[in-house]
Amino acid sequence: MLSSYEQNNYGSVFRSLVLGLQPQLVVECGVLDGYSTINIADALRFNRDYRDIRSVFFAYDLFEDYEYRHGHMDDVESRLEASDLHLYCNLFKANAFEVYTDYEDNTVDFIHFDISNDGDILLRMLDTWGKKIHDDGVIVFEGGSIERDQGWIRKYKKRPIRPELLGNPDVYKNWDIQIFERFPSLTLLWRKK
Repeated sequence: MLSSYEQNNYGSVFRSLVLGLQPQLVVECGVLDGYSTINIADALRFNRDYRDIRSVFFAYDLFEDYEYRHGHMDDVESRLEASDLHLYCNLFKANAFEVYTDYEDNTVDFIHFDISNDGDILLRMLDTWGKKIHDDGVIVFEGGSIERDQGWIRKYKKRPIRPELLGNPDVYKNWDIQIFERFPSLTLLWRKK
């Protein structure tokens, strides 16, 4: 399974967040081969089986329609079915910047965003999905470390994430920021109370 998250066991971070936050409405934009999807769904299964917390999980990806590195929807579906996790995840081929209209404002408890993130994607994500996040919800997205910004973002001449996050206080004045630095890095945005 292709995932830069796997080398530093970010699956345990996804599981811990879902187990701790106990979200009811979960969204993922960017699935690739399903590493984060499987970990999120597995934690939702635990919450349902042992805590009777009923959650709904929608995961979206362009899959084969994405021109760069991508997973295959059939492969992800097979992985989910092999562990009965398909019962906890609704997988769709769709564009992250189109499906946000399917959600009411202030309803999403947990969203994971991983679609070749850069500074521009981050701003667009906040503009479209930010208002969808519940007051107690969290936005989780891949990127945010200096190392990642100096890697493929520089290689492909994309806008870095870290300067956007830390150098633009007006945009993020309503969000607390937490960055997990280990490659590929993971950033959490929590709405300030």
